[in-house]
Amino acid sequence: MASLLSRLTPAAEAAAREAGVEVRDLRGDEMAAASALYAEVWGLGPQESPMEPGLLVALGFAGSYVSGAFDADGTLVGSCAGFLGTAGAGHPLLLHSHIAAVRPGSGRGIGTALKLHQRAWCAGHGVATIGWTYDPLIARNAWFNLGRLGAHVETYLVDFYGRMDDGLNAGEESDRLLVHWPVDPDEVHPAAPDEGRAHAALAVGGDGGPVAHPAVPVDAAVVTLAVPHDVEALRRSDRAVASRWRSAFRDAYADLHEQGWRVRRFAREGRYVLGRTTGSG
Repeated sequence: MASLLSRLTPAAEAAAREAGVEVRDLRGDEMAAASALYAEVWGLGPQESPMEPGLLVALGFAGSYVSGAFDADGTLVGSCAGFLGTAGAGHPLLLHSHIAAVRPGSGRGIGTALKLHQRAWCAGHGVATIGWTYDPLIARNAWFNLGRLGAHVETYLVDFYGRMDDGLNAGEESDRLLVHWPVDPDEVHPAAPDEGRAHAALAVGGDGGPVAHPAVPVDAAVVTLAVPHDVEALRRSDRAVASRWRSAFRDAYADLHEQGWRVRRFAREGRYVLGRTTGSG
């Protein structure tokens, strides 16, 4: 793994320089600062953080991943934490990246710097895969995870965390996509170019809500599932329409998965592109 670490460290350092931050493992009182940052980003009070300081201390002590991004004056502007685990009995060790946050208004490549630091950390600790979950309706996260980083979708998790009461998710069912990201860049394979007829199984309607076209033509080469441009803003302005998106996307994804369609990539304009697996149909 040493040679892989030597390959990944320069990219991580370059991303941090470009973002104007220093990314490193957290220690001591920095755990409390990270906990407060998570509370701020999730719209919670300081005593309601989704990651209390003691838990972050325990994760770091046990050899898991707890990092922070600091700006030039030493202010913590980003943080990421995860724990070691497996995808099941008999599977190799992976890092489950549980939570990441960037202080509002600080976005300038800090998220990328955190992920590349995390990847290098994994290379140094003999971990070959990083996994995490995200809300499939949040287009910017889908593009970052699948488009920029090149992670691939493993499975769809219905209401994974149960009902959540924070400022980002209150009142919404917590459906998530689980993605895996190989630590070795040579194992990150770009999606094949789209060829042939595309069918829009889920589109954005005139009122901003979902419009489903579930019947996939037999000659369709790819299928697309659209998501709102900004579902977080939609949840604030029209929660009923936002909730329709959750159920419509869940149903469309499940139907297509049953038919052998799998996510290939996420298009920047706001849609998942699915291809049929070999031998299906």
